[in-house]
Amino acid sequence: MWRVLLLDWLKNHMLYGLIILLMYLLMGEFVAHLLSWPVPGSVVGMILLFITLLLRGGISTDLKASSNEILPYLPLFIVPASVGIVNFMGILQQQGLALLTAILVSLLVGIPVCGLLAQWLIKKQLKASKNKGYDS
Repeated sequence: MWRVLLLDWLKNHMLYGLIILLMYLLMGEFVAHLLSWPVPGSVVGMILLFITLLLRGGISTDLKASSNEILPYLPLFIVPASVGIVNFMGILQQQGLALLTAILVSLLVGIPVCGLLAQWLIKKQLKASKNKGYDS
């Protein structure tokens, strides 16, 4: 009985989504460590979450509601990564120009590619909706 009440309470609060996301983070860390992959566990966890959502056919309403409540706090998750750069000052001093060049080139390539992809997807969606007989 108390388990049902606890689960109901968790689903109605931001804590539910946070627990789900932390569960995938821990699974990702476990898999990355177990297989000795050079990929961070957080990335593996995101891939596992993505695969789960694909297999389920979408996000549940409970997780979506919790995620929407967590979303305003997203910038707080960026701060530790930004502060962590201080640990790699030696690499930045040695390879800073190469890193800056890689970032600029990826931006100059990535932004137009994303824009073209978005335009193509919008045209495809409009064409599909016109073929179904919908008027926009």
